[in-house]
Amino acid sequence: MSGPDSAIFAAMEPLCFGILGAARIAPGALIHPASEIGSAEVTRVAARDRGRAEAFAYEHGIHHVDDSYEALIHADDVDVVYNPLPISLHSEWTIRALRAGKDVLCEKPLASNAAEAEEMVRVASEEGRILGEAVHYRYHPMFERILDEVFSGRIGDIVRMRAFFDIALEPTGIRWDYETSGGSTMDLGCYPVHWVRTIAEEEPVVVSANAEVGPPNIDVALGAELQFPSGSTAYIHSAMNSNGEDVRLEIEGTKGSIVAVNPLAPHSGGNNLTIATERGITAGPIHAGTTYHHMLRAFIDHVRLGTPYPTKGEDSIANMVVIDALYETAGLPIRGT
Repeated sequence: MSGPDSAIFAAMEPLCFGILGAARIAPGALIHPASEIGSAEVTRVAARDRGRAEAFAYEHGIHHVDDSYEALIHADDVDVVYNPLPISLHSEWTIRALRAGKDVLCEKPLASNAAEAEEMVRVASEEGRILGEAVHYRYHPMFERILDEVFSGRIGDIVRMRAFFDIALEPTGIRWDYETSGGSTMDLGCYPVHWVRTIAEEEPVVVSANAEVGPPNIDVALGAELQFPSGSTAYIHSAMNSNGEDVRLEIEGTKGSIVAVNPLAPHSGGNNLTIATERGITAGPIHAGTTYHHMLRAFIDHVRLGTPYPTKGEDSIANMVVIDALYETAGLPIRGT
């Protein structure tokens, strides 16, 4: 088939994804949303342990298992490579996939540090490919509502923000290992950093940062004060050793306030959004599907139609710049260095 009809037919074909690694996040973040959306299909998976990849493929209905990451990124039936590998491998395999002519959806944080992020974004530009960061919360109607309230001016100018991602994690695995770019700020704190940057629409200066260190160079918890050029301030905190769960965003404006409980994954339950303006107060949960569904839809539309996908490029680099500064200010080495 050739001519205009072939172009229309091609545009209707599902976008084919290949997964690097049999990661636990992949079913919820990609496989299940892809099955719901219909315009995406997971065609391949590869893992360092082929047996693990085969078990993963069987469980999730993936028809092809590759012997290596290299084979997957060169497969003809892969349009987009999904990279949920340990953070220390994000840069290497994202760049390899981009050089192989694939678009990439890479798990957060994009890289081990800002320098790696800059290189990844540069290669994507050179290759004319799309590199998106899987900052899933950003695409959910709950956060869109928050942004609408802020950008409309209904709560006035931002004065102060407080953002927390404190949970309890088993003290084992890649999150607790510096060699795999672990640490609470990398795995959890990248979200509060992104929340406040997105709301402020400015890049902050790190005024102070204090870390609780567990394994060598690993921030088990980290809290920091940020200052934005407009004069607003923010406190962010992440912890992997919390006695309870605290996933929360507070925004104080000159004319009102917003308190969001669980803006990260409202679909998991326990979310609540309270908005106070001069007109009154509204409060309640937001029920609008999973963050991953909304993110994948936005990414596919960006690839196919060129619609906005804000968590990419300079935004990804800027988030890593702040994370690097948090580590430096807290007296810890930047990841990947």
